[in-house]
Amino acid sequence: MARRRLVTGISVCALATATFATPTGCAVVVVLLVRVAEAGIRVLRLPYWNVDRSKCFSLDRMDPTCPPYL
Repeated sequence: MARRRLVTGISVCALATATFATPTGCAVVVVLLVRVAEAGIRVLRLPYWNVDRSKCFSLDRMDPTCPPYL
């Protein structure tokens, strides 16, 4: 049990070091962090987006004499 924890700890440290030691690894970490932050912002904006979208609906679209929107 203790040996498994030691091997796992060393493996995690080696992987983290390899990830942060290369420019590509750092870029991937930064992109993932930005996407996580943007996901939180998108979730918070979702109700407002639905409200703003509903304002654009017009009953003129139901009128057959009204020219179509392009």
